[in-house]
Amino acid sequence: MKKRVYIAVVTLALASLFAGCGKKSADAAVSVKDDVVEFVNEELPAAKADHDNAIGIYNAYFAGSSDQDLDAFKTSLQDTAIPAMENCITTISNIEVATDEVKALKDSYLQSVQKECEAMKMVVSAIDGENADYLTQADSLIAEAATLRSDYQTKLQAIANEQGIVVNQ
Repeated sequence: MKKRVYIAVVTLALASLFAGCGKKSADAAVSVKDDVVEFVNEELPAAKADHDNAIGIYNAYFAGSSDQDLDAFKTSLQDTAIPAMENCITTISNIEVATDEVKALKDSYLQSVQKECEAMKMVVSAIDGENADYLTQADSLIAEAATLRSDYQTKLQAIANEQGIVVNQ
């Protein structure tokens, strides 16, 4: 009887030990190089496709290459661009990274996308209320997003150079 109790206690202790340490051990084994390659080359492209689609819709109107009126532009933002940006934000948020360096990259990229999405929502509000202040605020958000994206690219290039890797941007 003592032998069974002893085996049960040891088994339970080992199970608890492995359950508590498993994630930390796996994360510690991931190098910055592997984490960057996985994040940028494997995980991010799915989110980037949604982002590029949304930004294309947004920029087309402001670049003057669109013949659509404000209501059509508003509809494109509401029905296509903003949902794509929100999907992009969700996708990026759900990406798991293992290193602090890649977490900083992810955060910069995510914040830039969030600012762009917020800017699109401000443009919709400006069209609804014909409030020029909203457009000014949207321009400010786009500028902040560009700064964050530049920060992301600078950090990414520094890590890539340090680690001797090539990443798809």
